[in-house]
Amino acid sequence: MKFIKEITPKGFRIPSAAMKLSGFQAGRQAEYHVEDSAIVVLKKEMTALELVQAIQSLKRAASGLLVHLVQVCGLCSQCEEDCPYGAAEVPVHLPDELLDRAGIPREARLNAFAEDGEVVISAAPGPDLRDLTPDMMELLRQFGVCLDELDRLLTEGEAIYGK
Repeated sequence: MKFIKEITPKGFRIPSAAMKLSGFQAGRQAEYHVEDSAIVVLKKEMTALELVQAIQSLKRAASGLLVHLVQVCGLCSQCEEDCPYGAAEVPVHLPDELLDRAGIPREARLNAFAEDGEVVISAAPGPDLRDLTPDMMELLRQFGVCLDELDRLLTEGEAIYGK
């Protein structure tokens, strides 16, 4: 089940009814895992059955998020050999002196493209597919997510979930 709750300046409280629905008991301990864009709350102690149930619940949640991403991005058009995201991209590196002269931060990720017989190198405008781990890229490919659309959405940075 999914519930919407506002985060206040005092923090975030999980209602006792939600805790009961999940099988959490008063007086028992819970642990929470802080991850990028997620907090996972688990019982501190679990039986084998409870652990399997927790894994199934997390798998359902992850699958639901993947389905949402496919709905937003669309399915891959199966361009296969011509897919611009099939091969690993070669990172662009420049000497620090050139970056300094161009006013580009030394830790910036760089884009390179050809324009009118010249190669233009610039700082990447924001996050893109290069920020994803290889195993996440493989999962997205297997799930059929259109990587071209996902790359565009990553760069734009607009909310695509919960709107």
